[in-house]
Amino acid sequence: MSDQFNELFQEILRDHFKHPRYRAVLNPNLPLFENPSCGDQVRLQVKLNENIIENFSFDGSGCSISMASADMLCEILTGKTVEQAFQIIDEFLKIMRGELETSLLQKYGDLEALAGVAQLPVRVKCATLAWNGAKRVLELSLESQNG
Repeated sequence: MSDQFNELFQEILRDHFKHPRYRAVLNPNLPLFENPSCGDQVRLQVKLNENIIENFSFDGSGCSISMASADMLCEILTGKTVEQAFQIIDEFLKIMRGELETSLLQKYGDLEALAGVAQLPVRVKCATLAWNGAKRVLELSLESQNG
């Protein structure tokens, strides 16, 4: 990847970290997802309107990669159906694990900025923290709707 693209991707990550669009003050009783190896923490809240994600929001603390990734997740999943969200989450996690090509991130806009993280195994946990949490939050939301 060229230096020009690296700089652009770093700027996108920095922008989502410093100016998150989906950060909110969330109920401290919501599940807290943690990365014990570095201390990153994130809480996620989803608002469903039937099968549509009306809003996804996050709160937490951690490195720029984990917080930017959480903001991008919320941006991408808001407005999607629950089924679409599960598909996107699954695809992103597979890309980060090296099971799929990073070029697939191009269709998700700013998320492409995390492509380089897939090459850094130590940082993959940072990028995937919110995504693993979002999967669990969606599962819990569906259980409460059906329960």
